[in-house]
Amino acid sequence: MRITIREKGTILLLELDGRLDAFGSSELAGALKQDFDSATVCLLLDMSRVDYISSAGLRILLPVHKELMRRDGALILARLQGYCREVLEVTGVADVLPQFDNLEKALASARRAALRRHNRDHWDHLETAALDHGAVRIMNAGGGPGAVEVLGDVRDVLHARVTPDQLLSKRFFETEYSIGLGGLGRAPEDFFEIMGEMMTIGGTMVWLPTDGHDTPDFLIPKTDKGHVMIRTGYNISLAGGFDEFMVFESREPSGTTISQLYRDLFQLARRRRPDCKGLLGLALRAQAVAVYGSGVLRSPVAPLAPANGGLITDPSNIGEWMACDREPRHRNVTMLMCGVGADLAMPLDAFDSVELNKVFYLHPANIGAKTELLHNHAVLFKEQPFPERPTDLEDEIQRVVQNGEFVDMRHLLDNSCITRALIGVSYIQTVRPDPHHDPSPA
Repeated sequence: MRITIREKGTILLLELDGRLDAFGSSELAGALKQDFDSATVCLLLDMSRVDYISSAGLRILLPVHKELMRRDGALILARLQGYCREVLEVTGVADVLPQFDNLEKALASARRAALRRHNRDHWDHLETAALDHGAVRIMNAGGGPGAVEVLGDVRDVLHARVTPDQLLSKRFFETEYSIGLGGLGRAPEDFFEIMGEMMTIGGTMVWLPTDGHDTPDFLIPKTDKGHVMIRTGYNISLAGGFDEFMVFESREPSGTTISQLYRDLFQLARRRRPDCKGLLGLALRAQAVAVYGSGVLRSPVAPLAPANGGLITDPSNIGEWMACDREPRHRNVTMLMCGVGADLAMPLDAFDSVELNKVFYLHPANIGAKTELLHNHAVLFKEQPFPERPTDLEDEIQRVVQNGEFVDMRHLLDNSCITRALIGVSYIQTVRPDPHHDPSPA
């Protein structure tokens, strides 16, 4: 077993070359004894040149994994070969250790874990900022540059002119943070005429079928080897990771509206982020005191289009096509939200106008002064305690999904109110067509 150290410090990256059998495992144990110390938060093993692993290798890895978990870190495996992957799956270790096919993604995960530990250790010294409607504590999230990737056009949804040949498939693991119109099924006839509001967040896909039951459905794959596909007629995704995490506290016990939150974050960005061009991508885990939502009642597809040829949001059509809450649909729930907002106080000329116009529309149920355009979806769970010192959004989302009791999913209206939130903030640099889809129709 040849072992090359490629990084040291909080992240220890070892490149392994050989067999991780009894003899190779003893060599790995020796290397770890020398280089794995109290400063190590993440151990990343590049396994691309390891073609064999035995139980002796697993006996080395698992105690290290437990120790790193105690440190709020991680043992990460990258570029596993086929036999080694099979051994981990058969023994159940694959359910325990994070694995990545791509070394850069593995490194990004390790750096997030190191940042999480740093933010927690330096919690009392993090940057803070006062907002009009509350305050935030700010942490580096290690991502960026952010992008919005677009499939389809929201105007096709509003005109109910989506056709079967416009449907596309996206691999589940490539749509971690997205919203749009979609469904699940093997063939278009399984979902085409019942497609509805959809979102993906934290390894979960949730959608609201337009089958007359007003009951969301969801899918949480335990593993995804690229076979799980999302069917969509329109989808916008956040790409590039988050630039910052923020912990938000509302000033008022009655909460801060989503519109006010975006407005505060835009004002903050104009003061301190020269890279802000007027678009924010947000994902958050929040305590919501009042949730107003909407959802399409019929699939906005060409065969079902309004007979009068108008938009589904026209006053003559909206009652048949959209359910919009005038009173809170839910109170005191835990909310996971994903979306994007445009600051109308900025020119937005840095973005491709053709792609930008595919993202936003004026929702008739959103009232009041429009200093921003927002497009957000949310999935709701029975209320869970808000963590004392949340430092990593992905971890918190997974905790909510795994431990929470599912309640609902909706297009989120701007007057929904939250009191506390851990927010992933992406300062969007570009709006572009989404390359991550099956080029053939669904």
